Amino acid sequence: MNKTDKSGRLMNLSNRIGFIWVAVLASVGVVASNAMIGFNNVKELNLVQESIRNTSEVMMSLDRLHIAMLNAEAGQRAFLISNQESDLMPFKRALSDLDSSLLKVAQSRSESEVQQQKINQYVNGVKERFTALRSTILVARSAAEVNESRLLGRTIESGGALREAYTDIMSAEADIRTVQLNQLKRVRKEAQINIVVFTLLSAVMIFAILTLLIVNLRSAKRAKVELEKANSELEEKVKARTDVLEHYAEELNRSNRELEDFAFVASHDLQEPLRKIRAFGDRIEKNHSEQLDEKGKDYLARMTSAAKRMSTLITDLLELSRVTTRAEPFESQDLNKVMQFVLDDLEIAITESNVILNVAPLPTIKCDASQIHQLFLNLLSNAIKFRVEGRDPIITIDVEQSALATQDAFTFIIEDNGVGFEAEYAEKIFSPFQRLHNRKQYAGTGIGLTVCRRIVERHGGVIAANSENGKGAKFTITLPIEPAPMIQELRNEL
Repeated sequence: MNKTDKSGRLMNLSNRIGFIWVAVLASVGVVASNAMIGFNNVKELNLVQESIRNTSEVMMSLDRLHIAMLNAEAGQRAFLISNQESDLMPFKRALSDLDSSLLKVAQSRSESEVQQQKINQYVNGVKERFTALRSTILVARSAAEVNESRLLGRTIESGGALREAYTDIMSAEADIRTVQLNQLKRVRKEAQINIVVFTLLSAVMIFAILTLLIVNLRSAKRAKVELEKANSELEEKVKARTDVLEHYAEELNRSNRELEDFAFVASHDLQEPLRKIRAFGDRIEKNHSEQLDEKGKDYLARMTSAAKRMSTLITDLLELSRVTTRAEPFESQDLNKVMQFVLDDLEIAITESNVILNVAPLPTIKCDASQIHQLFLNLLSNAIKFRVEGRDPIITIDVEQSALATQDAFTFIIEDNGVGFEAEYAEKIFSPFQRLHNRKQYAGTGIGLTVCRRIVERHGGVIAANSENGKGAKFTITLPIEPAPMIQELRNEL
């Protein structure tokens, strides 16, 4: 499959997945809207049902009050006709239930304010009706001769208006309940429609989600196959690369062996002719200088000086190569002892230059003692060599506990009051053969600080310098207490 087909297939898959996601999000939005509508339907349904219940309570409480009034009238009429106390029992029961009936009516309220006003008037009329019925009974009891027909006529006439008011109120409440029942049917129908729509949308959303899952699973399966294929290809590439690296490693080992051979040749075969040149030059100067004119003596002096510089250069190059070719395994070393050996080596130079040396107590770290000796020796030698005429050299060595990446480390600070250098050369001074001063004024090959950097890097540390011209130099060296095994192994192999 070429890249064009593959990219086109991926684009189509991406478009399909995007469409499915749009469908899912749209379905979710519609379902959420439908759910909100359903919530409003339920809320409206509860309100309608509450209105119906309230109307029913109004009608039931009015009906109960009206029945109580009718029972009271029946008992009153029976008593007036028979003049028997036993016939007053319906009136007495209605009178005892009057307060509870009135309370029920007061606790309910019609949905219509006009109706409520009529109900209030009806309730007041009922109270007056009971008062009238009671007064006729009292009159009938107290009078010796009672005109029953006249009293009955009075009570019947006064009760007719209440019956008409009751009928009117109940008819109006029934109409209100009919409207409420129709509204209830409408809300229930809307709720049913909403449930059907919600179910359909939920089915669509579930289908879309299942489709998306299936597409994702297929995509994941296809990606897994492609990943396995890519891993197989990568393994082949890694194997081929490993073979190349092994070949490079063999070449590197061969080059290292050749470098060691060259170092041996340089230390013996090259130094020997230089020693002879210097020896014969010294003999000519000692035994035959009188036979040479001034120009011959100048040539001889230049030849001897050049041979000496070349010998020093070869020695320095050997020191630089030995940082890697003659490295020793790292061992725990007390740097105070290493520093003491350095000071012993520089004893004459320190005495002749009147050096004021301040050395703080040094820690114990894991290192190559011979290389750390070389590191401090080079830095102190430079501090003594690059001193200001007429000023006693002051060299200070401090140490601080610090960290380097994730390792515990120590930072060594070597500071002097010598000639210093411009800040722009803070990095260049660590390059091979980099000289900042005149060779006649300050001898050297410019390799010493390069050796220092190689030693520090082999120990997994860092070295930096800063200075101002004429104000001395400051070297900062950070070395891990125990170099990481991988770093140490790689440094040792190189």
